[in-house]
Amino acid sequence: MATNLPFDGEEGVSNEEIAEIYVQRWQIELLWKFLKMHLKLDRLMTKNEKGIRIQIYSCLIAYLILQLIEIPQEFGEKILDKLRYLQAYMCQEISYVHWFRKLIWSR
Repeated sequence: MATNLPFDGEEGVSNEEIAEIYVQRWQIELLWKFLKMHLKLDRLMTKNEKGIRIQIYSCLIAYLILQLIEIPQEFGEKILDKLRYLQAYMCQEISYVHWFRKLIWSR
């Protein structure tokens, strides 16, 4: 994509702009890898277009929620650390309502 853009110094795309495009593209690749590996987006639950969209949106919403959640410092800062913390924490609780309230009001 970026390699097909015109480059002539003044009117074309600069080296810095091409580098920024590739940085942004790499961020998308990392997001897709996380969604597939850790939020199980690699296995679609349906072949229906609407169902696939719902699954993708659900994974994106889960990813954004993980970005917002604060966990104890000793568990780490990475989003994968947050996911592992929540998975372990949820297994300890009997009621999801209790878990959700505890998560929201623990701040």
